[in-house]
Amino acid sequence: MQYTGIILAAGSGSRISNKFNQPKCLIKINQKTILDHQIESFIFAGIKRVIIVTGYKSKKIKSYVKKFTSKIKIKLVLNSQYRTTNNMYSAHLALKEINHSNIILCNGDVVVEKKMIKKLLSNNYGDLVMVDQNKYDEESMKIRLNNKCIIAIDKKLKNSKLNLTSTDFYKFSFETTLMLKNQIRHHIEKIGKNDWTEVALKKIFRKTKILPCNIDNLKWFEIDNYKDYLSANFLFKNLKEKIIRKYNTFIIDIDGTTFKKTTPLNGTKDFINKLKTKRKSIFFLSNNSSMNFVSFQKLFKKINFKLNKSSMIISTNILIKYLKKNKIKKIFVVGNHNLKKELKKNKFDLKSNNPSYVVVGYDDQLNYNKLQKACEYINKGVGILATHDDNFYPGLKGPIPDAGSILQLIYKTTNALPLKIFGKPSKEIRDIYRFKPKVLVIGDRVSKDIQFAKNCKYDSILVLSGAEESFKKDNERQKSVPNYIITSLKDLV
Repeated sequence: MQYTGIILAAGSGSRISNKFNQPKCLIKINQKTILDHQIESFIFAGIKRVIIVTGYKSKKIKSYVKKFTSKIKIKLVLNSQYRTTNNMYSAHLALKEINHSNIILCNGDVVVEKKMIKKLLSNNYGDLVMVDQNKYDEESMKIRLNNKCIIAIDKKLKNSKLNLTSTDFYKFSFETTLMLKNQIRHHIEKIGKNDWTEVALKKIFRKTKILPCNIDNLKWFEIDNYKDYLSANFLFKNLKEKIIRKYNTFIIDIDGTTFKKTTPLNGTKDFINKLKTKRKSIFFLSNNSSMNFVSFQKLFKKINFKLNKSSMIISTNILIKYLKKNKIKKIFVVGNHNLKKELKKNKFDLKSNNPSYVVVGYDDQLNYNKLQKACEYINKGVGILATHDDNFYPGLKGPIPDAGSILQLIYKTTNALPLKIFGKPSKEIRDIYRFKPKVLVIGDRVSKDIQFAKNCKYDSILVLSGAEESFKKDNERQKSVPNYIITSLKDLV
């Protein structure tokens, strides 16, 4: 029995379509539209007929697909209610056109490799969902298995119950297609049109066996927003080798980029080794003033990497270089034991009753007496120097107050701001360290890593591996746009 392809492309995709003034399916990824990638995949698999459900700017899609008519039969179905419905109603309209056929069903916002559908068809089992076992994405549909069969699919499925991530590509036999068709019709009649196709699929999972089909090494990406667009372009343009060739110096963030707490993140070891092999200049840059070089050295031992002192840049180091350069000896410190230890080691006087500056860093030993004393000095006209101004740090149970929050306490009391901030995004780093030209900054925070790159006129990569909820909100508020966006350092290996 022949297969019919169904592409659901009616939605407006307001988070990104407005930026391009066209439907999501016509956004270009690596010089081809998402629709190009999908239809080419159908043609490559030998599919003779495709139904495309349109809505938002439907005329543009109608005009665009004319170029395929000699290679594949295309039926356009208009969802005139796309503004008030979700893709279940689009699926309903498409399934009306299916009389006696198996189907390949997909959403019009997923860019895929050419071999994608052929891989689905090469599996002899009739009912499959193409899945990725290595990717977790908040926006994607999550899948739960029982005895190798799919029993649940939901965007909000908890991590503890998650087995796989759906690519939103489905292969169904005619029997299952008919079952889905009836279930969707029943849902629309009884509940309404404003739901996702996956809601109906939940019922189907109880009636028949649907198996996962792993995508393996094939490339795919769901495009929901501009970050996804940049990430997909990175993936499909095979930019990783070009990046290695293009840049001489790599400045890499620690927390959320190479490590999460004390655990190495996916791709960290292989990427660093790759840079070493290519003889690139590697620097690790951290705002974390609570750690010293020895602490970071122990951390990197976990990936069998010998960290050199010259390649580890901590906001504390930049502060120390500044103090020495300006012959400042007497300071009062609001910071933890490690910060004080590092300053004492460099022979600064931390006990003077007449400090030149109040130094503020991360302080998990903060107390009222320390704050009071700092404010008293500041009220007398003593200036503030800050190791960094991150508002929060990723603790074991979520974000915890960092130096930026302490600075806010001081500001609310004294109305005084730091004279200098030495961590990212400050240009002080560039001015002190003379990096070789063609610099690339890699980090997980727009407000710090990407802004630092922008301030220094360096190129940058945003890594989403450290993007916890609070980090994401921070990233979305920022106007600085990275040159590239990747999921993890593994994308560069």
